[in-house]
Amino acid sequence: MNRSLRKKLARAIIIDRATWGDKSAIGRIARERTEENYRFASRFVRGMRVLDVGGGAGIGQDLLLASGAVSIVSLDRQQAIARPDRDARIETIEGDFLTYPLPDAQFDVVICLGTLFYLSDVDAALAKMNRVLAASGTLIVNCINQRLVRRYFGMRLDEIDTKFSTAFEEAGFRTCLKGHFGTEPELFVQQPVRHSGSLLDGILVWLTPFTWPLRRHPVVPRKAGEEGMYLYGVVHKAA
Repeated sequence: MNRSLRKKLARAIIIDRATWGDKSAIGRIARERTEENYRFASRFVRGMRVLDVGGGAGIGQDLLLASGAVSIVSLDRQQAIARPDRDARIETIEGDFLTYPLPDAQFDVVICLGTLFYLSDVDAALAKMNRVLAASGTLIVNCINQRLVRRYFGMRLDEIDTKFSTAFEEAGFRTCLKGHFGTEPELFVQQPVRHSGSLLDGILVWLTPFTWPLRRHPVVPRKAGEEGMYLYGVVHKAA
């Protein structure tokens, strides 16, 4: 398959931001992936003030409220059309996270899901997330697995589309988070695949991009011998 076709396939599989109005199969899959992200994040928000970096249309934020989040500030460069019945506990802000002024230690939880690889300066973004988190606060962040992107498509994420910035392999993701927060992140995965080297596992790995639209994909702890198409880190800021 030539490079142009591989790029088109990659763009179709790496679905863009979810919206409420898209009734297509791709739109459904994007919403389901987003809901699974927020279902995972909802484990950490009871009684917490939440900043949602890249909150977009707010899909999944009702799960945070149902799990006891006190308030949500949803910040995105392009606020999509939100549902008319948006809860009053959610404040939506249109702005670039890297430049928008936010006070220090304002939030108990920062969520950055499906967004890190759109930000132009990942190190500056993580430093700011650390700054706006209160003592003992929690960051929940994910990233596309650069190693699997290269394995499937033969190129880096930013080569597939210039709208993407930095993606990480698992080791680099762990090192980057630890470098900014000084603590070891808990790692989780979405769409896990095995890499045992067996023929069956090799076939399943290659089929993953084509079979994932057929089912939902919860975020789960990473098991030995597995890696995920999406990497998730949960980092607890020191008190």
